[in-house]
Amino acid sequence: MVYRHLIHPLATFAQETIKNTDMSKKENLEMVPVNRRKFILSYSNIPEDLGYSYEQVREMLDIVANNEDHEAFYDPDFANTIGTFFEGGVGVEKNIEQAVYWYERAVEMGDDLAKSNLADILRKGTQGYPKDLKRAFELYKSCGLPYAFYRVGEFYENGWGVEKDLEKAKEYYRVAYRENHPLARKKLYQFDFLH
Repeated sequence: MVYRHLIHPLATFAQETIKNTDMSKKENLEMVPVNRRKFILSYSNIPEDLGYSYEQVREMLDIVANNEDHEAFYDPDFANTIGTFFEGGVGVEKNIEQAVYWYERAVEMGDDLAKSNLADILRKGTQGYPKDLKRAFELYKSCGLPYAFYRVGEFYENGWGVEKDLEKAKEYYRVAYRENHPLARKKLYQFDFLH
């Protein structure tokens, strides 16, 4: 299981509007801006692997357990982080329902990391959570992370929850490739989406 977690304590965020200047003239998709936010991909449930101390994790989980309406609940980074703790079992027992709850809170606040994390759960049916390919597609499509552009391309290529469309798949793969996403770079060996 991999989830996206904000680099702690500071993150770099940059957006640019995707224009057709360095892509094929065929591309006329309305795409969200690319989000180059720095984050950690993790398979670990060890706090230090996520950039936190055990004490910091306990503090954040105590806020969740002991407050009904803490100001942190309105911070999308906090909500996404708590979601990753519940999904990965960081300082708590794994609980996919709680992970989804916290990701949904962050998604409501527009957080791209949470959109991607929630979409992954819905795409894979993580920990027995019901799959929902249509919602996963919509979340990825509204997310500006290069990883999400790759996943949208994959949905179009395979017809997962959306009508199969190889031209649209190529367009999304190209954006992910241009952003040097490793899955898109690997995909180029299987599927020539640059031409």
